[in-house]
Amino acid sequence: MIAGYALGALGALILAIVLLDFLYTAIGAAPVAPLSERVARAAFFVFSKIMPEGNARHRLSGPVVMTAIAVTWIILVSLGWTLVFQISREAVVMTESERPAGFLRDFAFVGHLLSTLGGGPFQTENPFWLVLSVLAGVNGMVILTLSVSFVLSTTTTVAQARGLLTKASMFAADSNEMNTIILPELADLVSNLNAMQFALYYSAEHPARRVPAAMVEMAQRVAPYPEQMRRLRIALEPLPDFTAPEGTLDQLTDAQFIARLRDWARQYSL
Repeated sequence: MIAGYALGALGALILAIVLLDFLYTAIGAAPVAPLSERVARAAFFVFSKIMPEGNARHRLSGPVVMTAIAVTWIILVSLGWTLVFQISREAVVMTESERPAGFLRDFAFVGHLLSTLGGGPFQTENPFWLVLSVLAGVNGMVILTLSVSFVLSTTTTVAQARGLLTKASMFAADSNEMNTIILPELADLVSNLNAMQFALYYSAEHPARRVPAAMVEMAQRVAPYPEQMRRLRIALEPLPDFTAPEGTLDQLTDAQFIARLRDWARQYSL
């Protein structure tokens, strides 16, 4: 019994960590939570090491990172609920024989609940476990719904970024359009990237459409023009994880700012 309570407590802790991370990442409109960020960086690092050079490498980087995050959420939530149901051997029983299901069948039962398909060939008889099974089903519905919304928002941000970069190439660095159209829209894009940071892991076959590197190229273009550079610095300073090694970004010269921007972009480059 004590072991069952210990497993249940561990499961509840896993659920709390994962669900907070999921909600903060999916609807927090802020930089991602530590769990998601670590999974994204690890998946991107492994992908960049094992995927051979070629167009597929750039097409798949973003989807691979997003898939790794989603799989991590699903596995950990499933494990968390399964451990919660280990508090009692009779928490989940077989529908026909009413014998205890056991750990693996409990995992299958949780999978049915999270996928909103019901309990499958399993059931709970105690009202307490019945209520928990309903909560698990609601948990699954929330994850499925918000995950779809989160993926769509991320890909929309990617499309917005690529469109802006294409538009920026139409105008000279010292043009009025660069000042009044491109740089203000760049500030809007950076705001969206703070809410949908995983968009930065999406690469592209054409180098000019790779968002982090293209931001460096834009900074180099406007560097000779003080007013445009001032506006660009204001727009880019809120980028996720974009900080100065020492002090603040305001203390950097334009050349140092571009160098720091280049270092920042490197972590998202294949």
